[in-house]
Amino acid sequence: MRKKVEREPDLIEFKVNYTLDEDLPVEKYFMAYNSTEALRAFAQSCVKFLDEKKLPEVELNCFLKSYATPEETYINKPDLIPAPEPIPELDKSILKEYEDKKRKETENELAQVINNSDSPDSVQLEASEQPDEQTDNFSAPVKKEILIDPRTVHAELEAKRDKEIQAITDKNKRSLENFEYLTTKTTQRIRVINHRIKIVEFSEYFKWSDKWVEAPLPNQRSD
Repeated sequence: MRKKVEREPDLIEFKVNYTLDEDLPVEKYFMAYNSTEALRAFAQSCVKFLDEKKLPEVELNCFLKSYATPEETYINKPDLIPAPEPIPELDKSILKEYEDKKRKETENELAQVINNSDSPDSVQLEASEQPDEQTDNFSAPVKKEILIDPRTVHAELEAKRDKEIQAITDKNKRSLENFEYLTTKTTQRIRVINHRIKIVEFSEYFKWSDKWVEAPLPNQRSD
């Protein structure tokens, strides 16, 4: 059985009859799939009436969306990045374990110093009394455990978190500033266009009946 191919919607011809600065009416025609797209096309043709003749893409999209669908949100407020989880307090048992190991290490080092301070004669005598032992040159060296103060590790984690928080704060600030800028500029541009442009007629052409029919026009912002 042949798969049914969905038919694309037909383009509709729209007419916008408007005045600029209360001058004589002007008509413009646009081919679009619906009235919203037609109003976006009309808004894009009105950009030349703004002080900035060429808008960055993101600013242009905000302007077109706001004009064509003023009742909808044209830009969402950014979601702020949350701060990282707090660093848990230093575990007292870990600190006690470290201090115990550190104390034992100090005691062993002190005992080694005392042993090394014995007289050379006694050391030689002890060595002569002991039988020769075969030295294993291939035995693995004894690795000394490196003790790291957990307070130092905890402080480094706190410093790393503080650095992450600062980076997140800066990024959130930039996002909010960009949102506020786009919102403010879009509102200003819509106000300018609504002040200069007055739509007298907005209609679409029905080719089957060969006549123009009034199309719905959204309520434009006046703020």
